[in-house]
Amino acid sequence: MIISNQLRLWLSVCRFAMSNNTTTTASSNSPRSISCYNDWGIGIATLNTISFLVNLFHLVILTRMAALKGRPCKWILVHICVADIGSALLLIMVYSCLDGYYYGMMLTAKFPIINILIRLPIHSSNWTFLVAGIEQYYSICKPLAYESSAFVSKLSVILMLVWVLSFCWSTMHFIIINIATSSPEATTLADAMLSTALFMPLALAAVPLIFVVKELIKMRQKALAANQQQSLRAAVYLIIIYVIFLIFSLFDLVTTYIWIVSPWLIKFPAQRLRNITKPLYGILNTVIYGFRTKAYRQEMRKLVCKRK
Repeated sequence: MIISNQLRLWLSVCRFAMSNNTTTTASSNSPRSISCYNDWGIGIATLNTISFLVNLFHLVILTRMAALKGRPCKWILVHICVADIGSALLLIMVYSCLDGYYYGMMLTAKFPIINILIRLPIHSSNWTFLVAGIEQYYSICKPLAYESSAFVSKLSVILMLVWVLSFCWSTMHFIIINIATSSPEATTLADAMLSTALFMPLALAAVPLIFVVKELIKMRQKALAANQQQSLRAAVYLIIIYVIFLIFSLFDLVTTYIWIVSPWLIKFPAQRLRNITKPLYGILNTVIYGFRTKAYRQEMRKLVCKRK
């Protein structure tokens, strides 16, 4: 049955681009007020389940890696991983499609705080990349001032403030689009404007990372010590996942505006593809880090094979 569902899932992904299936709405008084396309619900839930399990395993390895002990960048890696775990777990609940109905939609209607929590990991990730970009600027461009920098020494506190700021922003986002707006059109426009404002810290992260890229080009022409090579690999990894996250976030932002201006036949498949980007980023993030980090692969083998 599971294999059959998975085969049906990936066939449905191809089929959805030209599909005319719609989400039907029953009586608002019914406990099952929103019906769904079952294969798509299974697909989103499955992809987020894979992302959740992969990132949970990733978190365990990060906490065990001796090479990261005492290094400030460990906080950033753990923070990104926790955000991916939280996002996947919440989306599993929301997009689980059982008996033809989105039970997650009923929960979000009954418990509005779930809508806030769903946005929280994405909001925190945008701010985290800005923090990570500044941290890498100190690490690569100002290595002598790295350890003594007030920013780096307070990195764990800054990342906790990122969560607080993200929760406040998510709450404001929810209040504006669900309470303050008076029509569906105003709600969609407010969502697009808030998403654009949220995109700003992610875009600003490109500024320190540009300086990092320039310095990395110079470093590749020199003989580097082992610790410098490790810093270089960490910087390259961060730049790669930043570019991936930036592309997915741009697609998400463009889709928000497509939802306003485009015909239904265009925005429907775009909205479906939008739901794939979050778990896909969570999986790619882990795979890329493991591919680029030898110490990570060694720790993974120890964990899987239970070797000391």
